[in-house]
Amino acid sequence: MVRRLMLSITLLLSLALTHAQPACAQTRTYVAYMGSYSAGTVYSLNDMVSLGSDFYISLMANNVDNSPETSASQWALFSSRDKTAVVTGATSATGPAGPAGATGAQGPVGPMGPAGASGAQGAVGPMGPAGPVGAAGPMGLAGPLGATGPAGGAVAETRTLSVAYLKGYNLAGGSSLTLFAATGPGNVERIQLAGGYSAGSPTPIAANTLLTIAVDGRSYSCTLGMFLLWNGYSTSDGAEATGDLFLSKYLGIANGTTDSVSGYRRVYIKYNSSIQISITVPPGPGVVWWSQVDYYPGIAPAGRYTATRNVFHMVANDWASSNLAAGQVLTVLPTVSGPGELESIYFVSSAPGQVEPTWLEMNPDIAVDGSDYRYGGTEDFFGNQFYGDQFHGRADEYGIARYYKSSAPDNTTYWTAYRYFRESPMLFNTSLGMTWQNAAAGSGPATRVGTLAVYYTTN
Repeated sequence: MVRRLMLSITLLLSLALTHAQPACAQTRTYVAYMGSYSAGTVYSLNDMVSLGSDFYISLMANNVDNSPETSASQWALFSSRDKTAVVTGATSATGPAGPAGATGAQGPVGPMGPAGASGAQGAVGPMGPAGPVGAAGPMGLAGPLGATGPAGGAVAETRTLSVAYLKGYNLAGGSSLTLFAATGPGNVERIQLAGGYSAGSPTPIAANTLLTIAVDGRSYSCTLGMFLLWNGYSTSDGAEATGDLFLSKYLGIANGTTDSVSGYRRVYIKYNSSIQISITVPPGPGVVWWSQVDYYPGIAPAGRYTATRNVFHMVANDWASSNLAAGQVLTVLPTVSGPGELESIYFVSSAPGQVEPTWLEMNPDIAVDGSDYRYGGTEDFFGNQFYGDQFHGRADEYGIARYYKSSAPDNTTYWTAYRYFRESPMLFNTSLGMTWQNAAAGSGPATRVGTLAVYYTTN
């Protein structure tokens, strides 16, 4: 905040601030001292600024981007520090009357000065003798039981959870469908989708459906196979995945048969002005869709969400269209500037044939604020010390979504996994990035790898 020092300055008519007057006359003009000149600041008539060792007075209102040094029509040179003192105190004494002019009227009373600092605390006096202990008073009545506070000290939600849903919508191939749209502030909490298609249709059609999230002028897209980890469940070998489904706190695969697939994902997407979530089915057979989007309209209570979880971002490397070479480095998350926090990493990989996924021995590398952190292996990063052929470890924070060796005609080995950082946050102050390198030739590299990273920044 600019502090204005009000000055009472007597200016002779030779300055450019006044109109012509008789030779002996004086005029009194109040000038607002605005400090050092700053380009882009709008100055008013009679505003005074300093530039170098000089002081200038504005000759016009709405005076902006006119440098006093080169704008004589907009600024008048008042004085130079090496020649004349130009700023007086708030209660300066009345100057002597000019040799020919009449004594000017008394200036206004200056503002009251700030209160002086408190004096130092005096030394503590000696403790007096303890008085006798009084008799105990009777116990008071118990007060009423207070209301139960929110769990874990979290700020309670005061808004009403709302839902937007579609039921049995038949979407033709190559067509798009809006699942949810809103204006004004709010946030999405959960997205759930189910797709049904005719038996004999290409089963990856639902997984290859494109999801688009447009929020506050930014747009992010990826396939549902990446967003909901349907890749690896939608295969063309005709085998159902009903024996390999799972539900966790943040991700669930609720159905996987020869003619349908479904699942949900909890994801926090804050929007300030607008949001639209839509899907586009690839050309070919149509898909019948059921969807549900849970959201809170309005501004969240202060402190409900952390400051780092403010602006939603999503970076995808699509598995279906990938063709990864042996030894190739894949950028999972390009370096972003902080501060912010990482929400989750999804990983989808495959290779032809029924093979051991030895590409999982490669080490994910995360760079946080300029420091590199390398994990012992890909399966270790996602919470499993081994590939998961005997047990698919699945928890709320991390796990293997599917490890599957399909039969003909698909004849492919799939390994998909997820990891969340919502309960064990990965915060960054200045930067965040992540890479993964494929195994070398002869060491069992993957041929397709897809990744999905969701993160937030403060602005």
